[in-house]
Amino acid sequence: MKMTKTNNNGFTLVEILVAASIFSVAVLGLAIGTVSVIRTNQNSHLHTSAINLAQTRLEELRAMTSGAFSALSCPVFETEGCWDSPVASGATFRRDWQVTADSPVTGVTRVDVRINWTDYAARSVTFTASVPQ
Repeated sequence: MKMTKTNNNGFTLVEILVAASIFSVAVLGLAIGTVSVIRTNQNSHLHTSAINLAQTRLEELRAMTSGAFSALSCPVFETEGCWDSPVASGATFRRDWQVTADSPVTGVTRVDVRINWTDYAARSVTFTASVPQ
């Protein structure tokens, strides 16, 4: 009986399909991870912008003269309070500030600055400072 040598150079169709499936799952996992990293990076960037906007408003209020500061009337957020809509990092923020005289003690004014924005969810950050009268 004569033995013939078979030539197995190449891959079968089943091997190619399995390899393509594994590769597709790996690429899909990388794509999902990339989207998650981009979203987290954007959220961090907007959060940093909100912190900067709040800090800027607090510093502006602290730099006011005592006469101008005491004349400022911003008793509550949103309804009667003071607010503006600055734009930073390509997003529009709502910046509210509230000024409360003699809080937490007499002779000290409490200033609260709240920043609201929306990216893929509603976000808010609030800063509080005390200013001597």
